[in-house]
Amino acid sequence: MTNLVTDTWNWWLFCTLLVLVTLAAVGAALLPAAGPATDDSSPPADGTDGPGGPNTLPPGTAVFAGRDGELDRLLAAEPSMAAARPLVCLVTGRSGSGKTELAVQAAHRLAERYPAGRLFVGYRSHAESAGRLRPEDALAAVLTAVSAAPATTDFGLDNMSGQWRSAVADRPFLIVLDDVDDEAKQVRPLLPTSARSMVIVTSRHMLSGLDADVHVEVDALSEDAARSVVGDILGRASHPVDDTVIDAMVALYRLPLTIRHLADRVVAEQTPLALRTEPPLPTGGEEAEPLHATIRALAPVDHLVFRRMSLHPGPHVTVDVAAALADLSAPEAARALDLLHQHGLTIKPDPHGYALHDLVRSLAQREALSRDDSAALTQARERLYRLSARQLARADTGIHAPLVIETPFSDDEEPRTPLTEAEALAWLRRHLHDLRSVARLAIDHDWPSSWRLTAGLAYFMRIRRNIPQAMELNDSARQIALTSRDRVGQAHCEAQLAALYRASGRHQDALRSSQDATDAFERAGDLRNQAHSLSEVGTNLYHLADYPSASDRMRRAVELHRSERQSRGEANALGVLGMISRATGDYPGARNNLAEALRIYRETRNHRNEAWILIELGIVDRLTGEYADARQRFDAALRTYSASSDRNGCAWVRREIAILQRILGRYPEAEALLEEALREFTALDSKRNIADVDVELCTLHRTRGDLGAAREHGDTALRTYRLLGNARGGAWTEVELGTLDAVAGHLSSAARRFDSARATYERIGDRSGAARVRLELGRLALARGESVAARQYLEDALSRYTDLGAAQAAEVRGVLGR
Repeated sequence: MTNLVTDTWNWWLFCTLLVLVTLAAVGAALLPAAGPATDDSSPPADGTDGPGGPNTLPPGTAVFAGRDGELDRLLAAEPSMAAARPLVCLVTGRSGSGKTELAVQAAHRLAERYPAGRLFVGYRSHAESAGRLRPEDALAAVLTAVSAAPATTDFGLDNMSGQWRSAVADRPFLIVLDDVDDEAKQVRPLLPTSARSMVIVTSRHMLSGLDADVHVEVDALSEDAARSVVGDILGRASHPVDDTVIDAMVALYRLPLTIRHLADRVVAEQTPLALRTEPPLPTGGEEAEPLHATIRALAPVDHLVFRRMSLHPGPHVTVDVAAALADLSAPEAARALDLLHQHGLTIKPDPHGYALHDLVRSLAQREALSRDDSAALTQARERLYRLSARQLARADTGIHAPLVIETPFSDDEEPRTPLTEAEALAWLRRHLHDLRSVARLAIDHDWPSSWRLTAGLAYFMRIRRNIPQAMELNDSARQIALTSRDRVGQAHCEAQLAALYRASGRHQDALRSSQDATDAFERAGDLRNQAHSLSEVGTNLYHLADYPSASDRMRRAVELHRSERQSRGEANALGVLGMISRATGDYPGARNNLAEALRIYRETRNHRNEAWILIELGIVDRLTGEYADARQRFDAALRTYSASSDRNGCAWVRREIAILQRILGRYPEAEALLEEALREFTALDSKRNIADVDVELCTLHRTRGDLGAAREHGDTALRTYRLLGNARGGAWTEVELGTLDAVAGHLSSAARRFDSARATYERIGDRSGAARVRLELGRLALARGESVAARQYLEDALSRYTDLGAAQAAEVRGVLGR
């Protein structure tokens, strides 16, 4: 039979070969496929962050042969001593040649050399546009994997790339970039600068500009290697086959994907297939003909599931997705998926669903276009959209997303979406790429209800700090809603954009969007979502230091939440009301609001928000001189944040404890805590929090007499606050810098800074800040020898601090000599 290999497909030969192979395997047990020998586009498994750092490598296959030389070249690769970049290896080859499997096998063998982490990024460059991983998505994923949240204020690719390089620093990482098509866009942004790292890139072609240290090209296996692969697969499945049959197979086919497919067919089939006798449609090469023959022999229902799988843009096709696309029941879809897997047409890259290899996907797409009209394909996609919208709505309920998205769809099959918070979060993490791809597909096809998908994803993406992607999706969906005059859709997109803008420090944009959403929900009679959007308005007004307006909106939001019996929303609004009261010096009012919020969070076991309120109460305790109580609250919050690995929360608490340590004169402890908080906030790119720490370091260094360091931190903070439009933070920093000027003898400059801060505090209604300015003006007047003016300022400051019940009243009395 080996002499019968020709350039023209011999249909009779293939029929004969399959009959021989099948008869040789009769009587063997039916087993599922052992897994893909090669998958050039498999997605990463869920990352694990153990002692060896994060690991998102997919598992390698048990049967791997015929690539010893190529594997040895990758394992023996050494970086250039003079290189200011990692070791870069490029694996190229056509679809189905085993590029990904070679890269993954090498990565697992090299793992011990790279203890900082092993990361896999599957770009899926040859999927349809909605399913491809964008460089921004890739950077967000790797930043999350190494626990460095993506940027929140500068979404440019260069900024995210710089943040990634800072996170990697000089640590030894191994990164696999799979299915790359563009070196500049897909490789360069993820290249660390450390020569201790290694990057393995797979591509169908050479990449200009990459300058790989090692280039390995793969194609068909040798006959001996192909024979070894087939023999190992059949041996593991207890399917003894005569050597002459294997010889005939490998004489015809040696592409790893095809070899795997034929071996899987042997395992799955107990009777010969009824094959077509007419010539097949062109499929792009002889190696694809066994796949084509298998597809043509499928039963109608199985063929339907197979071709409709190609409509899904993401890496996982679950039973629910397959059922929706084919308009079948879940049991029917599950049976078909199992059969397709047994016959080697699908792969299981991980336990969370099935997938199609790129080459097989292209065949499935051709089948869909030839057998289904455009109306049927549109209906299938819309069933997928509706399924995803229902799944997201249920998952959002599980993770307590603040906005409620009603799903009016009436499909018979309910999606298997978990409802507990832990399960919902795990499900969303696993399927983020799938859901994001479906949302992009819906936008590409102008589905009028695309907003249900983008709004459903927004909260989860926001808490994962995937801010730019969530903004892009919701802005696109908003445009579709505007075109279709869907006011509810517009309101949801505006509400989500408001929260995303706020998370990125764009408070003016957030205020505008949240107000638009509030008005739209009010017109629609949606009180619950109106209450949430009104809370967003109040929160943004608080950040913009418009405290009277913020307080008014928050009180209205509390009443709306209560009328709708939304305890979490009520607690959130009460918490912000407490912050407003604290900022304006109403400490009793702050305690009352915060205590009520704490009660609700404890009743609902919302531990993360309970920690937030404990910090706010601790700040009030500190401001009123109750230092022991403040420390107890801060310590309790730190335990909660530490238990949930909330880096931002831990850094926040450490900053507050540091302020307490400074007040108590424990300067070394305070400095260590502030420096630790600064490192964390810098890694998280949280500019507002970075500025807050810089001001505290300014105060600490001034107190310790290091005026140069104090000035550096103060100037940095002031620039940041001005960039963010944070009036209160700017006024706070002006006071600190004015105090520095006074110490240095620059009294006129100090007076100008104090006057600027006083105007701001009076405009925003910050009573505590206004009292602080008067205290500093009193000290300045004393330095100038203006005793009458000094006493007036100090008496005014004492009166204000006494009314506030603030601990600083004792400090003023000391200056007055009382």
